Amino acid sequence: MGVIQFDVDYPTHIPSRGLNHADFVMFDGRIIPSQTEFNGHHLICSREQANSSQLRLLYQPHPNGAPVVAHSTSLREGASNYRLEVELARGELSRLRNCHGAWVGAGLRSSEKIDGLLREAQRSFFRSATGNGPSSDAIESLLITREAVGELCRLYTSQRLAYRRERGSQFPVSLGCTLREIPRLPDRFLTAFSATILNTSWAQLEPEDGQYEWDSFDALVNWAAEHRLFIQGGPLLDLVHDSFPEWMKSWQSDHVNLQSFASDFVETVVRRYVGRIRHWEVVCGANCGASSDLTEEQRLNLVVRTVEAARQVDEQIQISLRIVQPWGEYLSETENLLAPIQFIDTLRRTGVRIAEVNLELRFGQGPWCSQPRDQLAMSQLLDHWSLLQMPLNVIVSLPDFFPEAEQTESILGQQAQWLRQVLVLLLSKERVAGVYCDGWQSDEGTGGLLLADETLHPAWEQVCGIEADCWHRGQREGIVL
Repeated sequence: MGVIQFDVDYPTHIPSRGLNHADFVMFDGRIIPSQTEFNGHHLICSREQANSSQLRLLYQPHPNGAPVVAHSTSLREGASNYRLEVELARGELSRLRNCHGAWVGAGLRSSEKIDGLLREAQRSFFRSATGNGPSSDAIESLLITREAVGELCRLYTSQRLAYRRERGSQFPVSLGCTLREIPRLPDRFLTAFSATILNTSWAQLEPEDGQYEWDSFDALVNWAAEHRLFIQGGPLLDLVHDSFPEWMKSWQSDHVNLQSFASDFVETVVRRYVGRIRHWEVVCGANCGASSDLTEEQRLNLVVRTVEAARQVDEQIQISLRIVQPWGEYLSETENLLAPIQFIDTLRRTGVRIAEVNLELRFGQGPWCSQPRDQLAMSQLLDHWSLLQMPLNVIVSLPDFFPEAEQTESILGQQAQWLRQVLVLLLSKERVAGVYCDGWQSDEGTGGLLLADETLHPAWEQVCGIEADCWHRGQREGIVL
């Protein structure tokens, strides 16, 4: 058992919901779970391993700002307490400087504003690290660092998009949205999207053992094909939202029979749509298990069997898996051992042919959401997954982590602006092949674009304009985003 302790000068900057998810990250990406005790000005983190590692904690340096995950540098256990604000300022500044140096070394042209912010953040940190007074300078360093992160990411995406536009005129990603049924206001849907993920709920397709109800899904496939949308089906098995039909409940703890039933379902659905749907998301949430009681090894075996079943029907189909909580928060709360990317790599090493990986970016307070991250963290995540040399599809949900606002319109506007920034970042990544909004109608996913009163979320306009603003107009005018 290892213990690391922190003195906390600004306890109100730590959201209470973040304490349950505080953990430590090792140099190789492994997660060390932590049990935290917080008495107002003293944070105690108890761990089963005593290795040096980085604290990962949800933090809100400005009372009116949105909280995001902050990192310390690598810390070792010692007799004295660390100063939390100072260590988070050190870690965030180090992350910014390392990324800035790497990008400049790769050809990024920095700006006077970013260089000035780096100097200011560094001066504030030095004052906090060398003084014995309150950690106000560390808070100032954190705030300046966050501003610099935003400026750096804007500069990076602008220059990366200019580089990509020079290499080809075709818009580089598919813009899509998930669907459970033929969308209301279909013209508005088709204005924004050229692709879709069609939800294939097992409970809806096979409500009784061996009795399939195809009418609704057939109509949805026909509608998507009629409008020439790029179609991806799935997830065939959803371990996050427990899409198993009622008659399967008694078999879910029987791993052998579960594999058999699941393989039969996958084979039946894929066979029905051979030639019409060539891309299938076979399993969602296998990396974490989510609502299932399956062990990590059982989930690996389930993926192997179901992928084999799909390929036996059509050898040419493209198989993808959806990764939930791609930063691995679930490792702090479950008995899983494999980080998300290790889960996919393990499957590939066993010979499972996976063509694409779907990463779910769902930020919020709901179950199986990721903790809020800044754009730099998202960029680093995508670069990390790009090491697999596989196409990436990103499923994006509108976040609910913004500070409380007096008017709903303010929250909707912040969500729309956030989505715009994320879309631009995703466009700058060469491995990203598709970007999908999670849910067209508000009852189909977190933050649907068509609201309950049949009005469109402001984020819809951002999706509609992203290709013209960031690609075609950029080719003509060389705009800076």
